[in-house]
Amino acid sequence: MKKFTYLFIACCCTFSAFGQGPFTITADNFPIFGIQNFNGPNAPNGNIIIPAPNGNWDLSSYHGSATAVNDYTEETLDFYTAEGIDVYITGFKSLTPNLGYKLDNEIDFNEEGVFDKGLYIEPQAYSLGALSGNPLDSLTFPLQGAIFFQGRQIMKFPATYKTAWHSESRQVVDFNLTVAAAGLNKTPGNHVFTVFRQDTIIGWGKMRVYTPSGPSTAYPVLVHRSSQFAVDSFFLGGAPAPATLLSAFGMTQGQKTNQNHRYTIYREGRSTPLALNRFTSNTFNTPQDYYVDTENLSTTGLFSPDVLEYSALLFPNPSHGGALTLMVSGNIPSVSHFEILDMQGRLVQNGTLSLEGGTIRIPVSESLPDGSYLLQVLDDQKQTVISERFERIN
Repeated sequence: MKKFTYLFIACCCTFSAFGQGPFTITADNFPIFGIQNFNGPNAPNGNIIIPAPNGNWDLSSYHGSATAVNDYTEETLDFYTAEGIDVYITGFKSLTPNLGYKLDNEIDFNEEGVFDKGLYIEPQAYSLGALSGNPLDSLTFPLQGAIFFQGRQIMKFPATYKTAWHSESRQVVDFNLTVAAAGLNKTPGNHVFTVFRQDTIIGWGKMRVYTPSGPSTAYPVLVHRSSQFAVDSFFLGGAPAPATLLSAFGMTQGQKTNQNHRYTIYREGRSTPLALNRFTSNTFNTPQDYYVDTENLSTTGLFSPDVLEYSALLFPNPSHGGALTLMVSGNIPSVSHFEILDMQGRLVQNGTLSLEGGTIRIPVSESLPDGSYLLQVLDDQKQTVISERFERIN
């Protein structure tokens, strides 16, 4: 039995001026998951979120009467931590609407992204009497764990508007099956399933959500679209399970299960989504439900999407070399570092800086090629507080 040590993540939530383009998710501004609490569900008629570049979404009228919790727990077992796995979350693998089993998805955060890299299954048993008519029939799972050769990729670093990735992950789970009518008595078997996932950042802009005190602050956000499903295969005694046996339990070889199609809305500097919009299919036309984060939300009381806590002006833009000057006015944030990324999210330059009299002078390498770039100004915790796009012309 695992010892559950809950990992609470204390993240500094900064309210940045939204620049001329989308921010970029990196390993530095996407902290490891902790305990996520959401309000919902909502089941509106029509999409809540219509993805777009430079969108402006007011979802402050949507809220439900229930809560949903995702518990990402710190991993302590050496078998997994030796592979760089950081946390796990307990889930349920569905085989039919009435049959499945519990498993822990082992999650690894590294410089390339976030990956579902392994599984852990505690001993468990399920009676099949309701399906077979014999109360002694059962499906049991022994204690087991595995590290995947290639894991399901949940997030890619760096990621910004139009970033896309695809992943496939093959997983094998051992079980024992007892069905007296089929002559099976604790017969060893395998459930082999491959998870297919497609991800794209399809929108960016500002979003307000519901809080009990009124509309939230208009947060700069990225809209992340993901679509995934699993394809199941079943084996008994090293051979494919008979079709007649599978049919009796409502299963088929090659069946598609655990379909999940959603828009996930991310704020800068947080891995806990601001909102989740789930759909019934990969057409993303019919919403299933909608959830919103319930913690660490700031409110203004009035919906004024153009009101910023501070504003920033970057010049010269286009830049012809030398240095950039960033003038900041209003509620000036604390900053200490900068990064320059190309439009593919690759880091091309970084360094330290200071804000003096509302002005920051940022040296730019003379070797930087012509093109479009994103300047990110960071605080001491390496969280992005200002994002500005600029053009380089030599």
